[in-house]
Amino acid sequence: MASCLNLVLFSFLSVVFISNSQMSDSVNGVVFPVARDVHTGQYIAQILMGDSPEPVKLVVDLSGSLLWFDCSSGHVSSSRSLVSGSSSGCLKAKVGDERVSRNAVCDLLVRNGDVGIAARGEIARDVLSFGSVSSPGTADILFACAPPSLLRGLASGAQGVMGLGKAQISLPSQLAAQTNERRRLTLYLSQSNGVASTSSVEDVFGVAASKSLVYTPLSSVSSGSYVINVKSIRVNDKRLSVDGPLSVELSTVVPYTMLESSIFAVFAEAYTKAATNAKSVSPVAPFSLCFTSSSEVDFPAVDLSLQSEMVRWRIHGRNLMVDVGGGVRCLGIVDGGSNPVSPIIMGGLQLEGFVLDFDLGNSMLGFGQRTRSTSESLQPESL
Repeated sequence: MASCLNLVLFSFLSVVFISNSQMSDSVNGVVFPVARDVHTGQYIAQILMGDSPEPVKLVVDLSGSLLWFDCSSGHVSSSRSLVSGSSSGCLKAKVGDERVSRNAVCDLLVRNGDVGIAARGEIARDVLSFGSVSSPGTADILFACAPPSLLRGLASGAQGVMGLGKAQISLPSQLAAQTNERRRLTLYLSQSNGVASTSSVEDVFGVAASKSLVYTPLSSVSSGSYVINVKSIRVNDKRLSVDGPLSVELSTVVPYTMLESSIFAVFAEAYTKAATNAKSVSPVAPFSLCFTSSSEVDFPAVDLSLQSEMVRWRIHGRNLMVDVGGGVRCLGIVDGGSNPVSPIIMGGLQLEGFVLDFDLGNSMLGFGQRTRSTSESLQPESL
């Protein structure tokens, strides 16, 4: 399989399509193509920056507070300018107490959330190009110029990170402020033709798709991450003896869902008992539960019950099992340790194939799994 950096062949200034699911004919907002890097499992988006727009490939970080990249490589845009430490733009970029002013230039601590490192970067301003050939557009955005050392751990060819979190300087927040529209983020992850957009699901996928989504409240957290609450976890429709509600953080930099160790112990025991038609085999890192692979085996589904037991996020099929070769498939849910940021961190594998609508104005998350029906609609998992 080719690297996803070779699969991102979409022209940024053309209308983007999802395989087997065409977008709305008139895309009004900003749409970025996204693909998964086969080597790292990271999701790569491409943007166009500068006076003569140059492509910049960025790792998508759903919890990231800002857009940052290595400004020392590639074309130097004449429209790029550093932001003063005393400007309103610098105040907007402040995250906690991390902002400092140095030589009249705004700088702050920039984080690479994928590998947990940070470095000082300078806040700059430049032109972002977007839209289609028939309806091009630009926006003046703030971002951070970070040192090349901060690229450690990112996919080959990636020049930085696209932060899609709730902070004032995140890309969705900045674009919403310029258009005076409600803050919105539409995300669809797949191996080769995903999408990140600041338009609504209706604008990107059409009315039928938007009406198919199921909604659950987003929790109010200070970290800027997108968090939902889960009342219970079910394996093969049997509720686990785990006290809820549990906070679930949605992440694009974690490849597989991670459960806090005590939760994982209960979960692993229940799943092993439920997988009666599968033969357990030695684990293959980073997975703890592995089974012999067979087309006849129907592995048990996992349900996350949300605001009620009737509203569930179902994980099964390709969103659940990972083929590791040699006739073995492993459960793509892993032990996250005894002290994670959240009891559950829902990773990229479990998010793939779902259209996610982050309606920040109403603090709600909509989700629905794409189907291959002739109606091209998106349907949530039936219970």
